[in-house]
Amino acid sequence: MLLRTLFTLLLGLLGGLLFAAVHSPLPWLLGALVTTVVCTFIGVQNMWIPRWFRQTGLIVIGISLGLRMTPEIWGTMTGHIGLMLIATILTVLISLGNAWIFYKVGKVDGITAIFCNIPGGLSEMVTIGQSVGGNQQVISIFHSLRAVIIVLCTPFIVMWLPHHYAIQTVSGGHVLGLSQTLIILAVGVLGAWIASRCSIPAPFLLGALLLTAVVSMNTSLTGENPALTGFLVKAAQVFVGVSIGLGFKREDIARNRRFFLFGLMHSVLLFVMVIVLAVGISYATDTDVLTTILATAPGGIAEMSLTALTIGADPLLVTAFQLFRVLFVLTLFSFGVRTWVNRHRRTRELQKASQSSV
Repeated sequence: MLLRTLFTLLLGLLGGLLFAAVHSPLPWLLGALVTTVVCTFIGVQNMWIPRWFRQTGLIVIGISLGLRMTPEIWGTMTGHIGLMLIATILTVLISLGNAWIFYKVGKVDGITAIFCNIPGGLSEMVTIGQSVGGNQQVISIFHSLRAVIIVLCTPFIVMWLPHHYAIQTVSGGHVLGLSQTLIILAVGVLGAWIASRCSIPAPFLLGALLLTAVVSMNTSLTGENPALTGFLVKAAQVFVGVSIGLGFKREDIARNRRFFLFGLMHSVLLFVMVIVLAVGISYATDTDVLTTILATAPGGIAEMSLTALTIGADPLLVTAFQLFRVLFVLTLFSFGVRTWVNRHRRTRELQKASQSSV
């Protein structure tokens, strides 16, 4: 187990070094991700890391975001609730349109088509979709592909924006000392534990973010404009990148090759449509287009927030938009789908009962 873990992390580290050498955006995450996916496709064996590596990476990212929280930023986030709702509803409608296309062309059941296309988190969509009768493998393939495509493409898309939206590498404030770092890591772990016990979505990221923000804004522990040491943030990127890449299983793709192609086309189509939506919202509301793209791109809370943190967008606003969409999908949308499925099942059962009595 230890050798497999070290081997996998070494591959991710080498990928990060390569991407850093060519000055790629988000090099440690993208390099680890691409290396892991390529190794999976060419049949490299014995790649594996424990789940807690991804959880650790998410906690570090959550702490980095929480350290940036200020009362002014919090006020800005709460002032965008209406825009969050509009962006979420439009994203869901776009996804439902894609689901209808997949249902007609891919010849799959409606539940599988819906949960393949709604961006609400990989594990959550697979779990809920399976519970209401969807195909677990197909849903997993779609969401894994979507995560990889969007995480890979988004940093490069924003690099190609006009010069006045050019990426500015974020230079944090003062780096926390060893004792401060250990304390704030303990705070992040405690926040993640509390959030997971309360069944909050993305608990390791959001729990660490929220409790770190509370401590940072209400105590003198971290000082002004604090930041974690670069080594921790880079390690977190490698952990998350490798864990995303390991979501691909070569044998599953071979068995579901047709759905893999559908998933690839869906991911590209959804990404293009969401980019158009983000640019439209940006110009209609005079919001920074860089932040709007990352806020609406359905690539995962941690991944989009980390991208924003790295390239100079507003990472906390991005996190708020992403969280709002996930909560909307996991609560109102999922409840609506469950209600529709249960009603449809009861109708079919009544029809069968009436036919058998005749």
